[in-house]
Amino acid sequence: MNNANNFIKEKMTEIRKNPVVILSLTYPLILVIGIGIGLYYATNLDKISRQSVRPVLPDSTIQQQLKIVEAKTIPPLDIKQAAQPTQEIISQGESIYGTVCASCHGEGGEGNGPASTGLNPAPRNFTNADGWKNGIKISGIYKTLEEGIPGTAMISYDYLLPAEKIGLAHYIRSSFLTNPPLDTPDDLTTLDQTYNLSQGKEVAAQIPVEDAMNIIVEENKAKVNELSALLSAISNDREDNGSGIFSRISNNKIQALSALKTSADWKGNPDRFTSLIYSNVNENVFNNNVRNLSDEEWNELYNYLSRYF
Repeated sequence: MNNANNFIKEKMTEIRKNPVVILSLTYPLILVIGIGIGLYYATNLDKISRQSVRPVLPDSTIQQQLKIVEAKTIPPLDIKQAAQPTQEIISQGESIYGTVCASCHGEGGEGNGPASTGLNPAPRNFTNADGWKNGIKISGIYKTLEEGIPGTAMISYDYLLPAEKIGLAHYIRSSFLTNPPLDTPDDLTTLDQTYNLSQGKEVAAQIPVEDAMNIIVEENKAKVNELSALLSAISNDREDNGSGIFSRISNNKIQALSALKTSADWKGNPDRFTSLIYSNVNENVFNNNVRNLSDEEWNELYNYLSRYF
């Protein structure tokens, strides 16, 4: 035991005197650990470089309700002729400016109209030729009027006729700008082709689904109320045999009454009345009990319903 202790003490003394011995003893272990870490990193490189948290992408989808558009005919426009300012065209533009533009852009075109308060960005100052999104040529102003400028209070004035937008562009250029540049033939050709000015077009009526549904509901409200009152009267008329026959052959009383009201040509013609009933048997309006009605019951039913229509 003492020999063992003496051996350990000698080795410890040797190590303290020569630290290099420690490195020589631990080097193989350090090398193995380093190789292990390197292999782990190499085999998991794709996972390490991949983000574990997915980036949050902003939702750029903008849902817009369709606007109501009345059907109209847009006449063709000779853009090369319309691009030449005349007093008539400018006067027309002045009238439109006072109606649709002056409230924001001001009577003097400086962007300080009564409706400009609080708008960010502020309305365009027409007297400053710098910074116009689409430029100050006729073609550029037309594009702005036709499409509007997203992110600003400048909406689209596509309801104006092409000639009216051209007139408005002429008025703005002649009243608020000094020597604005003229459109080149290529500018006018591109404008014509972009908006089919020389072709003209028929604009179909457009109405949002929600508005259309509201219109349908309003138009049918009176009919629904009438049918409901009629059904109430028939349901309370229990003493008449015709009421019982109607209840027996009807799957859906409101739809049955609606069918009788819509096809009113059966009145005064028992044969058409019978045909109308039979034609709606497979439409979940009347049921197969109609096939068991006697001639007397058909007459009672016809005479009874005729009193209500």
